[in-house]
Amino acid sequence: MKSSLTQRAINRLTQYHTILRDYAKKGIKNITSSQISILLKIDETQVRKDVKSINCKGKCKVGYTVEELKTIIEEVLDYKIKKRAYVIGAGNLGIALSKYSKFSEFGLEILALFDVDSDKIGKDIDGKKIYDLKLLREKIIESNVEIAILTTPNKVAQEVACYITECGIKYIWNFAPTILSVKDDVKVWHENLIGSFLQFCAISIK
Repeated sequence: MKSSLTQRAINRLTQYHTILRDYAKKGIKNITSSQISILLKIDETQVRKDVKSINCKGKCKVGYTVEELKTIIEEVLDYKIKKRAYVIGAGNLGIALSKYSKFSEFGLEILALFDVDSDKIGKDIDGKKIYDLKLLREKIIESNVEIAILTTPNKVAQEVACYITECGIKYIWNFAPTILSVKDDVKVWHENLIGSFLQFCAISIK
């Protein structure tokens, strides 16, 4: 079903899931589309449309069962399916991402980091070793990893992207501030941190 959802719909569902997780931790059993819309400042009709699209039904004056809706979103967005990845670039951002323990709750398992800096190669980051980038192809074969989280400096990002796709990477989560050019069979998601910050400034800081 995920393939039939738009990127905007997927983004909203992840936000609904965050709210549902908080409600579940507080022991709250039910939630209404109105409560979700108020928290996210979006149209209640949109919330109901999104929830209906994933085949979850609510009850009049009661709303949705928190655990049920949470579970359905997890199934639709493949939260429970393990996705193994390598971090390419063991700088501050790459190390921070590799240490973020919450990823595992959503199915992402970071196995190791790769870099070209001899001072970093061989070090251990919370149980994840930093390998020489030259070993990437070998490690991909060993662990059958298809996802790379790219955190290299902008000036080398394109060159590194070409290399890692040649090694067998099929999906790139790109944190480098540049648009990558890759083969048609490689999927890239550009994480534009600066762009997100500027959007935040535009709507929040006067």
